[in-house]
Amino acid sequence: MRKDRPSFRREASLRVFRRWLATCEQPLLITSTPYSGKTFFVNQLQNEPECVGVHFCRAEVPESLETATVLRSLASQLVARFPNVVLPSLCQWTLLSECVGAVEHLLGLPLASLPPPPKPLFLVIDNLQPLLYELILALEASLPVWLRCVVTARPLRTSDEQKFSSFHIFDLAGEPEELRSFIATKLPQCSFEDVYDACVESWFYVDQLGEAYEQGMLSYECLPFGTEELLHEITQVLPQRFTIYLMLVKAARHPPTHQQLIAVSQFIIRDLISNIQRDIEEMSLLFSSKDPYVLAGSWADFVGDLAVYHTAWAELFKVKKGKTPEDVVELAYHLAHSEVAPSDSIRILSSLGAGDFLLVCDVIDIPTTNLLVHAGASLQDHSQKDDFVFRCSCGDLRKVTQTIERATEKELSLGLLAAASRGHVAICKRILEMRPQSGHFVSESQWNALRSAACNNHLPVLDLLIDQGINVDDCGNGGRTALRAAAWSGHREIVCRLLRAKTDVEKKDSEGRTALMAAAFMDHAEIVEDLLNYGANIKQLDASGATALHLTLSNGAKSPNHDRTIAVLLQGSAPVNHSDSNGRLCLHLAAYHGDRNLPKIAELTGNIDAQDENGRTPLMLAASHGQLEAANQLVERKTNIDVVDNEGRTALMHAAIHNHLPIVDLLLSLGADEGHKDNDGAVALHYAVLHGNVALVRALCTNTTLRSTDRNGAHPLIIAAQQSNVEVIKELLNSGAPANLQTWDGLTALRAAANANQIEIVEALAPQIEDWEQLDLYGTPLVHNLLMQSQNAMVELLLRLGTPMGVRDAHARTVAHVVGATNDVLGAKMLNRLGISFEVGDMAGRTPLHTAIWAGHLLVATYFLEQICVDPNAIDHQGASALSIASQLGNRDLVVLLLKFGAEPNQRDKMGRSCLDVARLSGHEHIRSLLKSACGSADSSGFGSMPNSPAGERRRAPPQTTFLYHTASPRVHLK
Repeated sequence: MRKDRPSFRREASLRVFRRWLATCEQPLLITSTPYSGKTFFVNQLQNEPECVGVHFCRAEVPESLETATVLRSLASQLVARFPNVVLPSLCQWTLLSECVGAVEHLLGLPLASLPPPPKPLFLVIDNLQPLLYELILALEASLPVWLRCVVTARPLRTSDEQKFSSFHIFDLAGEPEELRSFIATKLPQCSFEDVYDACVESWFYVDQLGEAYEQGMLSYECLPFGTEELLHEITQVLPQRFTIYLMLVKAARHPPTHQQLIAVSQFIIRDLISNIQRDIEEMSLLFSSKDPYVLAGSWADFVGDLAVYHTAWAELFKVKKGKTPEDVVELAYHLAHSEVAPSDSIRILSSLGAGDFLLVCDVIDIPTTNLLVHAGASLQDHSQKDDFVFRCSCGDLRKVTQTIERATEKELSLGLLAAASRGHVAICKRILEMRPQSGHFVSESQWNALRSAACNNHLPVLDLLIDQGINVDDCGNGGRTALRAAAWSGHREIVCRLLRAKTDVEKKDSEGRTALMAAAFMDHAEIVEDLLNYGANIKQLDASGATALHLTLSNGAKSPNHDRTIAVLLQGSAPVNHSDSNGRLCLHLAAYHGDRNLPKIAELTGNIDAQDENGRTPLMLAASHGQLEAANQLVERKTNIDVVDNEGRTALMHAAIHNHLPIVDLLLSLGADEGHKDNDGAVALHYAVLHGNVALVRALCTNTTLRSTDRNGAHPLIIAAQQSNVEVIKELLNSGAPANLQTWDGLTALRAAANANQIEIVEALAPQIEDWEQLDLYGTPLVHNLLMQSQNAMVELLLRLGTPMGVRDAHARTVAHVVGATNDVLGAKMLNRLGISFEVGDMAGRTPLHTAIWAGHLLVATYFLEQICVDPNAIDHQGASALSIASQLGNRDLVVLLLKFGAEPNQRDKMGRSCLDVARLSGHEHIRSLLKSACGSADSSGFGSMPNSPAGERRRAPPQTTFLYHTASPRVHLK
C-alpha cells in the first residue's frame, strides 16, 4: 500500500499568486513544463478562500475537456458559492455549439447582476487544452472585473501565444527552491543536488522515485536520469503483465473501479482472480488514486494500440446484466474502437435496442455516434431544433414565438425563469399566455420567476407577474421570497412594490433570516429603513441567534452605507446587548471586524469585557484579527487586558498567535504579562516563533520567556527549530535561549531541527551545541534514529559538524551497524566516504556485516564486501562468523556471496561447530551441500552428529535447537 505522502505546500508560489490577485486585474496563465506540479498547485489554490470554482481537465476523462462539461462544472460551483445568482438552464447543444453566447448568458450576465465583493475572487481551469481556447477567451471577456480567470497549461505554441496576450504569465518553474524543498521532504535519504539534476524539474519524477524507494522497487543506489529512465527502471520490477492492466485503464472511458478492472482483465488474462489482484496491488505506484484507478503522471503517456483492450471492455459491457441506455452507449464506444468487425458491432447494438435511441447530439465521439446511427439510432437535426430557454434568455421574441408551440411544459417554465431574470417582459407575457401555471414553477435551485425578476431589478416583469395573480410570497423549500431577494440585492423600488402588494415582511428563509436581515447584511440602509417603517421586527433572531445588527456588523464593511445602516438600526432600538448562539454581543463582532462604529456600540454595551462561549472578550477578538484601532478604542474604555479565555489565553497571546506585532506592542506597553502560561503551559513566545516574524519574537523575549517550558517541557527554541526561519533561531540564540535544554522526553532543539530536516537551522544551532551524541531515553543517538528514517543527508551534516564518528547506542552499535540493519546502501556509501569504520563490533561483538547478514540484507552485505572490503571471517563473542549466521538462516544467496568473498566454511565457533555443523543442526540440507562442495570436506568429527541407524534414532532424539546463535540485542528504538 502507498504510504501517506508528506504534506508539502508551495508557499513561495502561493505568495506570488496572492500578490497577483491583490494587485493585478489581468487574468492569469500559470504555465510550466509537463509534470512540474501544476495540478498539485491548483489543489492548494482550491483551498484559498477567494476561490469560487475549479475545473480539472483530465485526459483520462475525455468529457472533462468538452465545453459543455466545463461550463456545467463551473456553473454548479458558482451557484453553491452565490445562492442569489440565477443561471439559465441551457441545453447541451447550445453549450457545445454557441460557445460565446452560452458563456455570456450562463455565467457573464448572471454574475454581473451580483453586488461586487469587497475583495477579488477567482476561478481555475486546470490543464488547458487547445480545443478549449475559444471557451477560455469567451469566459475571460464575459466575467465581471471582480472575478478573475486562472488557467494552467503547458508552454503554449508560438502560434497560440498571441491569443493569450491579455493574460499575466506566471512561470511555476520560476521557484526552483520549492522543488528542492519537495525533494528534501520526499527523499531525505538522497543528495538534494543529485536528485535535482536527475529529475530535470519534474515533480512527478521526485514523487515516483520516492514511492519506488519506499516500496522497495528500486535500490537506493539507483538514481535514473530523467523520467523516461526512471519509468524504464520501474517497469523492470513490475509484474510481467503490467502493460495489460495499464492499457486497460487507458482504454476505459472513465477511471475503472477495482471490481471493473479485475473483471475486464479476465477477458485477456486467463488466470486466478487472486493472481490478478496481486498483480494490480504490486502496481500501486502507477496510480495517483485507486478505486477508481487513475494513472499517475507520465504513466498515462504510454502509447500503444488500444484496440484489443477496447475489445475486452466491449465484452464486459456486452455480458453485463440489466444494461441501461448509458451502458449500451459505453458498449458502442468500445466497439467503435475495438477489433470487432463493424457488421458484428452493428448487429450487437441493434439486438440491444440501439434503434430506439434518439441522440440529441454527437455521443462521446464521431466513431461512436456513427456506429449507433448505423445500428438504427436517430441523430437529432440541430437545424430543426432550437434551445427555447436560450432564446428566452437572449430576448429573441421572434424565435420564441416561432418555437413556443413545440416547447415542453418544463421548457416553458425554465424559459419564463430565464426571461424574468433578463427582464424580457414581452417573452414573459407570451409564455404566461401559453401556460399560466409556469408562473408558479420553482426550479431545483429554488428560483421562481417572481424572485428572479425581483433579484435582478426588473419592475415591469414583477408587475406582470403580480397582475397575473402570482402570490408575492411564493417560494421554494429554501424560503427565499422575492422580498428577501430584492432586499439583499438593494432594489428599493422592487421592495416598495412588494410591500404595497402586502408581502409578508417577517417571512424567514431556511436559515431563519428575514428581508430586514438580508438588507442589513448588505448595508442597504434605505431599504432597512423602509422595512422598519413597514413594521419589520428589529429584534427578530435567525437560526444562529443573530439579529439584523449582528449580521450588519459581521460583514466587515467600512463604507458610508455601512455606517448609515448601523445608525438606522441603532435608532430603531436594535438589541445591542443580545448575545447570539456563540455568546457574542454586537461589541464582539465590532471588535472582531474593526468596525468604525465600535465607540457607539461600546457606549450601549453593559459589560465591555463580556466573554463569549469560548471565554473571549472583545479585546481578544480585536487582538486575534489585528484590529489595532478597535483595540485602542477598547483600551481607552478601560477594558481589562489580563482576562483569560477558556484555554487560559490572554489578548496578548491571541495577538502573538496570529502574528500581530502592533497589538503586541500596545499590550506590552500597558503592562501585559508576557510570561503568562495558557492551559498548555505555553507563553506568547511559544506561538510567536511559528511565524518567522523576528520583530515579534524580539518583543516577547525575556529571560523568563526564553526558558519557559510548556506541558511537554519544550521551550520556544525547540518549537522554532522545527520551522524553517533561521533568522528567528538566530534572534532567540542572541537573546540567550538555552540551546541544550531538553524536554521531559529528551527532545532538544538540535534533535527537533534534525528530525524536521531543517538544514539551515541545524547549522545555526551548531556553535551552541555541547552534546552532539543527543541520546534519547533509550540511549539511541540522534544520528542512529535519523538513519533509521533514511535522513542520510542530515546524518552527513551532523557528522561533519561535530557528532563523533564512532558514536554508539546503548548496545554499542555504530552508525555502520544501522545501515547494515536497514539495508541502506546510500547510507553506507555516505559513511564510507566520511571514513567510518565498518569493522568494529557491538556489545555482542557483531560487526556491521554480521548485522546485515542477520537481517538477511543482500544488497548492503554485497556493498560491505565488494566496496569496503570488510573481513568476511570476523567473529562475534560467540565465535560466530557471518557465514555461520547465514548457514543458520538457510539463506543461500548470502552463503554464496560470503563464499565468493573468501568466507571460511571450516571456521569453528567457540562451541567447536563449523558452518557445516550449523547448517545441519538448523535443518538446511541445501546449505550443507553447498558448503561441502565449497570446502570439499565432510562433517566435523562427530560433534553434534546424529546416529545413522534407525534404531539409534529411536534411542536418541536430535537436539531441539531453535537458535544456534542469539539473534540479538534489542532493536533500535525510535521516537
